[in-house]
Amino acid sequence: MFNDTQTPQLTLFVVSDSIGETAQRMIHATLTQFPEVSQIEIKKFPFIKSESELINVLKRAKERGAVVVTTLVNPEFNIVGQKYAQNEQIPYVDYMSDLIGIIQQLTNCSPILESGALRKLDENYFKRIEAMEYSVKYDDGKHFTDIGEADALIVGVSRTSKTPLSMYLANKGYKVANIPLVPEVDIPDEVFKYKKLKVFGLTASPNYILNIRNERVKVLGLHGPTNYNSIERIRQELVYAEEIFEKLNATVINTEYKSIEESAFYIEKFL
Repeated sequence: MFNDTQTPQLTLFVVSDSIGETAQRMIHATLTQFPEVSQIEIKKFPFIKSESELINVLKRAKERGAVVVTTLVNPEFNIVGQKYAQNEQIPYVDYMSDLIGIIQQLTNCSPILESGALRKLDENYFKRIEAMEYSVKYDDGKHFTDIGEADALIVGVSRTSKTPLSMYLANKGYKVANIPLVPEVDIPDEVFKYKKLKVFGLTASPNYILNIRNERVKVLGLHGPTNYNSIERIRQELVYAEEIFEKLNATVINTEYKSIEESAFYIEKFL
């Protein structure tokens, strides 16, 4: 964007009491409207912590003929900065104050005036993405290698809402693994090694599970009774599930006629 050997067409000073990423995004969005302005110098002044620091930056902006763009959440800094810039005829753009004031007036809510709030929001976003990637990887007993990293392990027989519940919790930032319980398939020994792992066992009545499985069979285009939707088979699976719940010291949740939100709310109490 700018070569040191050339004179810039435009110099911008980005001033913030955090890292200044909000102002940078706004600047880049604005500059896309001026494709002919190619020689642009952008200097960043993050983590402004005092009025004297701010004034020093404004003095440099005056010397360089720079436009000052700020995202200062401290209202006192903004008052000082705007007053100095006005007196010294420095172009000064404050991206925060006016909108904060309007929102405060319309909602009667007070702003937290916390610098770096966007970065924290981004951190929460990436935490959720990481949790969802983990939960997809550890869905339906596909992997066990790093299962100890899970915030929660959900176990249960087929059609007790393991996967929907796992994904719902993952979207809230929790790493969740889930394992289907089938009498013929043993749970790997490594699962039992993690004594601090919070385990939740999902269950429901045989008839409730049977009704859901019958619908599932129809969706799959199958006809007639199968082992999957046999009431006797379901009872066997539930007996086996109870044994596993006990071995894993699981907190048991009956998901019958419960929404995903209800079950998740209960699990979150333990996380």
